[in-house]
Amino acid sequence: MKSIVIYHSMTGSTKKIAQAIHAGMSQIEERCDIARLKDVDTRDLLGYDLIGLGSPVIRRRELRNVTNFIENTMKSVDGKHGFAFCTHGAFPGHYLSRVVPAMIQRGLTVIGWNDWFGSAYYPAVPKPYFTDGHPDAIDLKEAEDFGREMVERSRRIYQGETQLIPKFPKGSEYDELYDPAPQPPKEILAEFYKVQAGIELKVNLKKCKYPQCTLCIDNCPMHSIDFSVSPPIFNIDCDRCWLCEQACPNGAIEVDWLPYHNAHYPMIAPLQKSLEIFEARGRFRRLVPLEDIGWNTFIWQLKHPRFKIV
Repeated sequence: MKSIVIYHSMTGSTKKIAQAIHAGMSQIEERCDIARLKDVDTRDLLGYDLIGLGSPVIRRRELRNVTNFIENTMKSVDGKHGFAFCTHGAFPGHYLSRVVPAMIQRGLTVIGWNDWFGSAYYPAVPKPYFTDGHPDAIDLKEAEDFGREMVERSRRIYQGETQLIPKFPKGSEYDELYDPAPQPPKEILAEFYKVQAGIELKVNLKKCKYPQCTLCIDNCPMHSIDFSVSPPIFNIDCDRCWLCEQACPNGAIEVDWLPYHNAHYPMIAPLQKSLEIFEARGRFRRLVPLEDIGWNTFIWQLKHPRFKIV
């Protein structure tokens, strides 16, 4: 049997979890690979029996590069086994409920899924943040165990033990497990999405080091940054992950964050509530005391780069 772990990572949390899963799988699977999502094409998947796919959760869902990968790259996978995983700063949201069914629709038999907390670097969240410090050694050990479990389960299912294929939760059962806190009122959500859609990213050419530096272009998940025109543009495919603005070492990509901050601030209460619920269930270990949360410092106020792409 041959396996692969495919991941998309921005700040490094998902990469760490993917590497730990791969380490666990490699303990009992001699032929196990690991690769970044952007480096994998359809032909690469043909020889694998077990395919794992993971990425961070952004705005309660996967980024569109993950959706595009499932729809356009995951071909000829009928009958193969798959599993999904993600990292997040409060809850998986709709990530698993979107990704797992999409993988099944491509013909994969999904044999498992899991999620882990990770440090959050979304522009309008406080720093230090509630989940900073994750994933830690305990998280990575859990991911390693999960990887080993996926290989063992896959082998047994291939041998005929189809009762081991788990049933994916739906509807209220899913929400109770992975999205337990009430969402903000509809009017607050509508205002946030309106403000987000209206955000303009502009390149300060005095600060920009292009063409010597192409960090934002090389790492944009949607390949939406175009420096062939002047001024450079961020086209319609932009998925508002803000990686380019946050990771630019010179702060050359400029945004007026204050309206975004004001629209996003009411969204933080549900994040806190979700973490309280998960903590009560024993699913969240608080590494940053509440009194240390950086309510006077939000990520958009930090100097560049706010994180290094990993």
